[in-house]
Amino acid sequence: MCSSLFFPPSFIVLLAALIGFVQAGDGCEASNAKAVRSIRFKLPLTPSSMDSQTVSSWSKGGGPRGIIPSNVADFTNPFAGREYASGNRDNILGTRAYGSGYAYGVSDVSTIRGRPFPHGMWPISWGPGYLGGDEYWGDDLDLIRPGGELGIVSVSTKLTDEWPTIGDNEVYTMIGDKESLTFMISDLVRICFAKPAWPLAFDPLANSSFPDLTLFSSLTSYQPKPENVIQYYRSSSFALAYYGYNNTFALPSSNLTTNHDSLSLPYTIAESPFLHCINDTIRASLPLVDPLQQKKPLSKGAIAGIVIGSVAGAVLAVLY
Repeated sequence: MCSSLFFPPSFIVLLAALIGFVQAGDGCEASNAKAVRSIRFKLPLTPSSMDSQTVSSWSKGGGPRGIIPSNVADFTNPFAGREYASGNRDNILGTRAYGSGYAYGVSDVSTIRGRPFPHGMWPISWGPGYLGGDEYWGDDLDLIRPGGELGIVSVSTKLTDEWPTIGDNEVYTMIGDKESLTFMISDLVRICFAKPAWPLAFDPLANSSFPDLTLFSSLTSYQPKPENVIQYYRSSSFALAYYGYNNTFALPSSNLTTNHDSLSLPYTIAESPFLHCINDTIRASLPLVDPLQQKKPLSKGAIAGIVIGSVAGAVLAVLY
């Protein structure tokens, strides 16, 4: 039996990338190689395993919208009653503005509070007071956040043969749920020759100073801020940041909206082939909630069968 069956999917995905299972052959190694290319996890709606949907990498998304149920088994989802799903791969791309990338449900550009979840996942939170994101902030919410708690992971490469024009300090940071992060870094290792890295805890309130460019560890552990984000994806539930980008339109002191303007990218990365590869890969494979299955109404024959079965059961109960 493959040992990978005893570990969470995200662990196997990243482990496979770290030990080079991309070139695996048959048997268990082939299974682990396949894990690198695809991952699926649950989107819980209530404590019942029956009330969940699947989130899959490479999923096209789409389909009908659903409603998050409420008051099930003495548990109320904090976002009960909101719509979710139906967002697809074509509308996964946002802008550099927090609150962008929504397929539907944007009625107020001054806040993301109260919005639906078109792609299934909750938006990133930059902490209290930032465009309504405090609604998704707190340790208690991290326990039930789809895909796991928020984290960060650095994206860099040392393969200059593959990327001859890359600079020494071209290091990006992905922000999102742990399941999505572990899958994406493994995918980027395979497709963009990125360096494998483990996710770290995300702390948007950390007092992050500009990283020491002489220390690679300073770049890979840097806690990004909203003004560092160069791209939001999937209803602002995933983001890519660059420490050297300072978008003053995203500062809390500015007149913030979820469709604010943005500054141009630094010339050092604006035409970077490595950045283009990262962005294209995230856009193509970032996990999305799968299309919801519409429940078909019972046929007349099925209804008749239920009625006959119920009557027969009642008769037998009386006789015995």
